[in-house]
Amino acid sequence: MKQTAVEFLLENIVITSSKNLVSVIEQAIEMEKQQIIDCGNTCALMQYIHVDKVSQMSIEEVEKLAEEDNITFGEQYYNETFKSEQDNE
Repeated sequence: MKQTAVEFLLENIVITSSKNLVSVIEQAIEMEKQQIIDCGNTCALMQYIHVDKVSQMSIEEVEKLAEEDNITFGEQYYNETFKSEQDNE
């Protein structure tokens, strides 16, 4: 699993000297930027696939899908990308 930018920052802020602190913060900011971009791209693709699948469903299938508890694409991306098995316990 990947680290979130905050996890990276917390892990590295403790072991770094004050001279390197700015560099660690800049790395965390860049990580967060890339994570936001990746999430947007992944969620956009998942939305496109989902819409394509839904357009092929019957009315009954769509109604059943609407009744189910579904997690959002963002939650799914986070769980698959950053959530470890320990978090699930």
